[in-house]
Amino acid sequence: MPKVTIDGQAIEVPAGTTVLRAAKQLGIEIPVFCYHPGLSIAANCRMCLVEVEKSPKPLPGCYTEVGEGMVVHTQTEKIKATQKAVLEFILLNHPVDCPICDQAGECVLQEHFATFSLQASRLTHEKVGKPKAKPLGPNVILDAERCIVCTRCVRFCEEVTKTCELTVESRGEHSEITTPEGVELNNAYSQNVVDICPVGALTSRQFRFNRRVWFLDMRDSLCTGCGRGCSVRVDSYKNQVERLVPRYNPDVNSYWMCDDGRKSLNGLKDGLSMGWLPGADGKARQAPAGEGVSAVAAWLKEAKTSGQAGVGIGLSASLSNEDVYAWANLAKAAGAKVYLLPRTGWQGDTLLRSDDRDCNSMGTKAILTSVLGSFGSFGSADELIGDAGALEVLLVVDNGAACDGDLCDALARVPKLGVFASEASGFTQAASVVVPLTPLQGRDGTVVNVAGWVQRVQQPLKPSVTSVAPHVAAALLAAAIDQSLDFADTTRPAELFDLLAGAVGEFKSLNYGEIGDVGRHLAEGGELAPRRPRLDGTPQWEPDPVSPTAKRPFQLRRGA
Repeated sequence: MPKVTIDGQAIEVPAGTTVLRAAKQLGIEIPVFCYHPGLSIAANCRMCLVEVEKSPKPLPGCYTEVGEGMVVHTQTEKIKATQKAVLEFILLNHPVDCPICDQAGECVLQEHFATFSLQASRLTHEKVGKPKAKPLGPNVILDAERCIVCTRCVRFCEEVTKTCELTVESRGEHSEITTPEGVELNNAYSQNVVDICPVGALTSRQFRFNRRVWFLDMRDSLCTGCGRGCSVRVDSYKNQVERLVPRYNPDVNSYWMCDDGRKSLNGLKDGLSMGWLPGADGKARQAPAGEGVSAVAAWLKEAKTSGQAGVGIGLSASLSNEDVYAWANLAKAAGAKVYLLPRTGWQGDTLLRSDDRDCNSMGTKAILTSVLGSFGSFGSADELIGDAGALEVLLVVDNGAACDGDLCDALARVPKLGVFASEASGFTQAASVVVPLTPLQGRDGTVVNVAGWVQRVQQPLKPSVTSVAPHVAAALLAAAIDQSLDFADTTRPAELFDLLAGAVGEFKSLNYGEIGDVGRHLAEGGELAPRRPRLDGTPQWEPDPVSPTAKRPFQLRRGA
């Protein structure tokens, strides 16, 4: 454990620790542009230069490893002059078009200039012009004149995706990020280069010119696009999703997320705020969730009274643990058979994308097995196809489950089909009663990813007043058929999680409040597993806030 002194503060750190990381542990900020904790070290921007005693010249803090007895200075007049010179050099050909730049408000160049320079320009020559709004692929646009050639994007394509679409051509002030002839940036993780770009050179076609970042409501949540369950931040405006960006989680997704995951909430813009019921004239009429729940409750009462009618409940494996627990208890009380309906049409990869498209398969199966009994106590989509003719009532709680081919045909044989859904689907088209469901991102809850990590969805969006949460609907239906459950429609998700943790062995000793931002491991009794290795195989350190991968609004800071 070498002992190093930085700006008069002594610290012991493991051998191999860089000056930059040692300084961060002391709360000392060393500015960077090219450095990113998830990529190799290029040390080409020279913004992180520090003075090391006995060294003849300043050294890059991001690359220089600490040594026993090393004495480092980060605030000397020489270093401050160097930082101002680097910023002036970068801004020589930068267009400084902040009023129209998408990056304004979360730009590292803006922030560093306000913190470490604030000197007037001495420019007397004409700036070098470079391509403007150049498409690199279907998802990313390059404004080359803003690029500071930090090469983060190039290293990402070489080291993380290993697809190598980006390169640097020419030299000196004519250096430019580009793609080789006939190649486009079109890998499954291409938009990560937008997240890691420290300036406004790389922008997302999906978000470009949509919204100023200081207007966005930024909430931590999860991607529900597949079983990986990447930690993300949901940026919304007036309750409409504007973009998703990855949030650092060393045990799940590191610093990245796939492009399809960024689109996973697009359907919420056209989601269901109203359901429908059969009208007096035989045509469907719009109805809020309360009327739909009442209609479905009447079906269950009738089935219970007759004692002959078969009742089935189809559950998506992308519901939250709390929702699955509520509906499993309702099914047990109502004597209904449960069918697990998966999502389809998805292919995983070796980086992040899971072959399982559902975001909570492991949690759903564990809860259903525990609440309903043995594994065979709930059926598959194929079993539902075979049982459809014997069912009088079928309730489907749809969160993106697939309804295609034989399953859609089988639904036509069910006399009373009620669907709880947040988006239009094949299920809603076949249903006689549709109840608008509050989407998973509109309520609190937990899911379990394919590696067994229990994580929290922290309601980044406000639910519609005409929709209903799945666990609330289950409690209302149970009350309507006079079945007593250990929770009510007023039970909060956090309280419901504590109930299921006491009832389901795999969740034993887990506490909702202790799950935190990065989750707890399901299979280890609530104990955090060791940190996962970084994507390049090296040990994973904590994130470096001065190199944001999930961007934050710019805050003007003077001095330093």
